[in-house]
Amino acid sequence: MIEHLGGILSPNFSVSLDTILIIDYLLVQYMEQTSMTNSNYDLFESLNHPSHIFQNEEVFEPSFIPECLLHREQELATLAQYFKPILNTNSPALGTHAVIQGSVGLGKTTIVKQFGSTLQAYSRQRQREDIAQILFFHLNCRRQRSWNILFTTILRQLVPAFPVRGFSAAELLTYISSVMKERNQKLLLCLDEIDYLIPTAKGQDILYGLIRMNEGNTLDSNSPLSLILVTRSPYLYSYLDSALYSSLSKRMIIFHPYSTAQLSDILFSRAKQGLKDCTYTNEIIKEIASIAHTSGDARYALELLWRAGKVAEGEHCSELTFEHVRKAQVSCFPIKQTLITDLPLHQKIVLFSIASVLNRQTNSMYTLTADIKRKYEALCQSKDIIPRKQTQFWVYMQELHKIGLIKLEVINRHNKGKSRGRIGKVGISDFPVLELMQLLQSDLFEK
Repeated sequence: MIEHLGGILSPNFSVSLDTILIIDYLLVQYMEQTSMTNSNYDLFESLNHPSHIFQNEEVFEPSFIPECLLHREQELATLAQYFKPILNTNSPALGTHAVIQGSVGLGKTTIVKQFGSTLQAYSRQRQREDIAQILFFHLNCRRQRSWNILFTTILRQLVPAFPVRGFSAAELLTYISSVMKERNQKLLLCLDEIDYLIPTAKGQDILYGLIRMNEGNTLDSNSPLSLILVTRSPYLYSYLDSALYSSLSKRMIIFHPYSTAQLSDILFSRAKQGLKDCTYTNEIIKEIASIAHTSGDARYALELLWRAGKVAEGEHCSELTFEHVRKAQVSCFPIKQTLITDLPLHQKIVLFSIASVLNRQTNSMYTLTADIKRKYEALCQSKDIIPRKQTQFWVYMQELHKIGLIKLEVINRHNKGKSRGRIGKVGISDFPVLELMQLLQSDLFEK
């Protein structure tokens, strides 16, 4: 570098050796920094190359709403029949309600969003034909966490300047009703994962008030509110009081698991929209549908197809293979995480109790249901939640076993030929106990 500088400098130009060394150092630093920057840019340049597999990855997202939701036509028609009366401006503005029940990945949220947004758009398009104006809100109770937050969220969208704090749930609900009546509009409110807001007596009281308003049984019977409640639990009614049970048991739509053929139809539809031509075969789609058939879960099936595509893309392949599907199965661990975080409140507490007891019993793969029940009751008391009785507790255990999160075994005890009753042995399935505790700890105790 010194010789190079010496060659380009004028013979009459005088510069010290120290100056040349400083210039040399600065040039080296500049060249190294430029090289590092170009290397980092190369990383992003490599991501800019067009995919050989995907043409639209958004169709595999859980939030994607297809124009036509396959194999849920009957459920959609039932919803339309239930809520048809609220469109008529000439009839009393009483609301109506429905309960949708089904396990994860069966299209409950998607069908409700599709129905609500279509109903809202239809009412706007036909507003001069004696069709009531409908506003649709979909809120997830697991994310909102309280009735006050939920009602405030609605009001802040209706009235952006509405204050965030200072009102009770009952007052907020009254404000919502007043705003809707003032605007001569009706509200279709979907409360997804309603289980999270009704484990306490107070939560049930508020829901009962909502339904009474919805049914027009208040002093002002001209109610502008209609409700869709969505739950994964088949035992929602088991912990409701008699008044709520009487109101909610009238209109229930059950979403049953998809069959293998139905999952294949859904996968073919999304693959056609999201994958490039000639990147997949009928056999690949049918194999993924067969894998997901055990749960009938379309969300898992779509996740598996998307992950197989990402594996193929990462290996610079232009077509999905069965090996890509197998690798995608191994990488689907986050699906189980989602399954855990989406559990209803009491099932989470039971699962945390199991993990906590097993974490103490380091030399044992199993623990007893009696120990878990004691831990569960203690955790409920610490959270100021009323623990469920033995029958419902046992139902929670069986549900966790059915979805593969725990291993449950009932053993008949004998002593000298005489029966000593049965005990339940419980273990954790395919999930590190400490990681499970950390996952549930942040969800249950740090929010």
